Amino acid sequence: MALIEREHLLSDLAETYATAAAGQGRVALVDGGVASGKTRLVNAAAEVAAGDGALVLTAACSVAESGIRLGVVGQLFHSLRAQTATADHLPLLRRDDAPSGESDTPALRHGEAQLLEDVCQALLDVAADRTLVVVVDDVQFADPLSLQALLYLQRRIRFARMLLVVSGCVGARPEAAAFRAELTRQPHCRHLRLLPLSRDGVGRLLAERIRPEAARQLAASAHLISGGNPMLVHALADDSLAGGAVDAAPTVGESFVQAALACLHRSDPRLLDVARVLAIVGPSVSVGLVAGLVGLSAAAVRQVLGALAEAGLTQGHVYHHPAVRAAVLEDCPQQTQSALRSRAARLLHEDGASAAEVAAHLVGIGEPAEAWAAPVLVTAAGEAVAAGAVRYAVDCLDLALRSTRDGRVRAVAEAALVRAYWRADPEAVPRHLSSLLEAGRAGLLDEADTLLLARSLAWHGRHVDAEEALGGLGDLAAHPDPDLGADYLATRRWLRYCRPHGGDPVGSPGDDRGSPVDRAEEVLQRARAGDSLLVSVWDALRVLVHADHLDRAADWCEKLAEEAEAYEITSWRAVLSDVRAAIALCRGDLGVAERHARDALATMPPAAWGVAVGSPLAHLVLARTMTGQLPLAETALRESTPAAMRQSLFWPQYLRARGVYYDAVDRRHAALADFQTTGQLAVTWGVDDPCALPWRVDLARLHVRMGRPDRARKLVTEHLALPGGDAPRAKGMGLRALAAAYAPKQRQVMLREAMDLLHASGDRHELAHVFADLSQTGHALGEFGRAKMMSAHALQLAEGCHAELLRRKLRPAHDTLDPPVAGAKEGLATLTDAERRVVNLAARGHTNREIGDRLFITVSTVEQHLTRAYRKLKISTRTELVHIDPPKGARGRRRRRDVAPAEPAGEP
Repeated sequence: MALIEREHLLSDLAETYATAAAGQGRVALVDGGVASGKTRLVNAAAEVAAGDGALVLTAACSVAESGIRLGVVGQLFHSLRAQTATADHLPLLRRDDAPSGESDTPALRHGEAQLLEDVCQALLDVAADRTLVVVVDDVQFADPLSLQALLYLQRRIRFARMLLVVSGCVGARPEAAAFRAELTRQPHCRHLRLLPLSRDGVGRLLAERIRPEAARQLAASAHLISGGNPMLVHALADDSLAGGAVDAAPTVGESFVQAALACLHRSDPRLLDVARVLAIVGPSVSVGLVAGLVGLSAAAVRQVLGALAEAGLTQGHVYHHPAVRAAVLEDCPQQTQSALRSRAARLLHEDGASAAEVAAHLVGIGEPAEAWAAPVLVTAAGEAVAAGAVRYAVDCLDLALRSTRDGRVRAVAEAALVRAYWRADPEAVPRHLSSLLEAGRAGLLDEADTLLLARSLAWHGRHVDAEEALGGLGDLAAHPDPDLGADYLATRRWLRYCRPHGGDPVGSPGDDRGSPVDRAEEVLQRARAGDSLLVSVWDALRVLVHADHLDRAADWCEKLAEEAEAYEITSWRAVLSDVRAAIALCRGDLGVAERHARDALATMPPAAWGVAVGSPLAHLVLARTMTGQLPLAETALRESTPAAMRQSLFWPQYLRARGVYYDAVDRRHAALADFQTTGQLAVTWGVDDPCALPWRVDLARLHVRMGRPDRARKLVTEHLALPGGDAPRAKGMGLRALAAAYAPKQRQVMLREAMDLLHASGDRHELAHVFADLSQTGHALGEFGRAKMMSAHALQLAEGCHAELLRRKLRPAHDTLDPPVAGAKEGLATLTDAERRVVNLAARGHTNREIGDRLFITVSTVEQHLTRAYRKLKISTRTELVHIDPPKGARGRRRRRDVAPAEPAGEP
């Protein structure tokens, strides 16, 4: 292979050799970075000299032999013996008058000076007979006495037929630097410097290994990665050829990484030490910090950094390729790495570095740190949480707890750890609550952490402990910090939710101003996933759902879920999935509800839900029951729940769902007991909400089936009279239940009103049941055409919302339905607005007179609109309208809203 971009240096060496062979002794110093091609260059020059008949003596220095006295000189004389078959000069190396040990003083002892004089004379005697070339490679590792011998020799060869060639990174070590200074001050010394390859040089070198066109394409990126180091360029070629992708970007693989490590291990040990520091501390490391970690002066560190850059490994304090940094870290013994990290952490802390920078090294060690480190780790954890790196924050806080015995520092760290666990691993929260409770009793927690503790204890059913923690704070409602006051009120509401007291209503989010919906919106406008109180946001979302503001609730869920996903906040993702399940149930999207409920329990395991597990389990049971997955609903009911859940408001929610399941499997007495208990608890605990817990409706339907219409009518009447009972969904459900307790003619009137209300509310499942009831009522009244149309509507809705139980009941009666008329739906576009309004009402089962009353037109006009519409739709009967315009749940308009920034708060 050619000596790329080294040809002129070989010519210089050849010229220097010619001068020496003519009797004018010369010295050549070949200098350059690690693996820059020095050895190959001097070997090529030696071959030229040997071909000319010169005697070439060689020695190769190494770190391992740098402590051997006269080791380099010994190699030269062994080379001499091998080539001349003489041992006349070897006794020089065993002179008894030479003192043992190394001489590191400027002045040589008498015995050493005489020995070096004899060595030089012996070599000069050899040069008297033929041209002598002495080659010493990697001279920076030569022992001190051998260096002195070489200096002796270079001062005495001026008029000898001798060429002394020394090569290496002669500026890397202090001893070698002094040697270079002494060597180069002589006029007959020629200094040859090998520079890194240029981009063109890298391309030429690659062209020796791969196709020229590919080499040209790779040259720029290969030069950037290798820094022009020939050995690294060859390694890149090896990796690229092994990967078979020589036309793409250079492949950095095992060959390149091993070549980079070889550069470090074969050079001055200080390069490896500094390289390890750069890998461990990172590019932000200062020269002063490196100097403190490796025990060098700042000047020496700069010199080593220059050598690393010349070797093609780094630029400044940054590695050219992350794979090399990773390899250096992996190559560093764990004990060495831990020691460097520990010293780096302390030095950075003392130098005023950021908590995050210090903590990175402490966490990297993994072992307990000194006590000073614990507050730093807590601060770093807070910064990590703000940046979304919650799992790293957990590592910091765990290490902080293991690094200090100070009670107050431990309390702060453990509270922060619980707050982080609420975001990343809620299942781990309970194991820290007892120690935090003790810290609170000892007065070691601040107000915010005490509120966090109270909420967490209540969540996991430790009601007495939660009340104790909250009671120790006093009333913070009027605290000067409004956020702390709001947290206190939210915590107090949450404790009442987890363990309500008789006659003490839970209330709604916010203070006493405005309506519950307005207060809920105010909470949500300030909410940010992870920073705001989860229980407060959950409460606000429930208010919107129970007030039938489903679209608004869904919008907020979507926004907050995006934040929770982005920051991987487990508890928020789980709770928002639960709210989405509730919204889907209210809309009659049963398949969607079942999926969200499953997601809620998969995202946060049941054990992590504490007493709140009743909510996702209730939604899952309801969805599976309504979709006909009765065995799976029973499986969900067998899920273990905490005993404390029976004392929370999640218990009546769960009981109501269980009652619906019992009713579906015809276990009427069990269902009756659950519905009655639900009602008793709702009344006793002051949460008797016909929207949130329509237990009277459930109970009324059951009483009708059990032949007790009077009880059913009384229950529904109470349901409709309650605040919120006139909301479209609540009233529509109530009227449907009430209709079942009356004769067909009265029933039909109530069902039609229920149909309109449920159509407006968007609950497709309840609406499907209303159409089914209207179909049965039509049959009872002899209105078979209308009954058939209502049944068809019910079936379409049941299939659309996956209401399998209802679909199974309806399907057999509709297998003989006439198929839809081809092209009928296309006729919709030709209807006028007036015709469309009439058709829509007719499709929902209204008579012509009822349509006229609603639209304020005459019956004759209704008939004219229908006649024209039938012609356009290519149909002839009312029953065929079911295929044209199936009723759909109404949807409220989605609104964009400005979201006010939220101040950080705690969890849950």
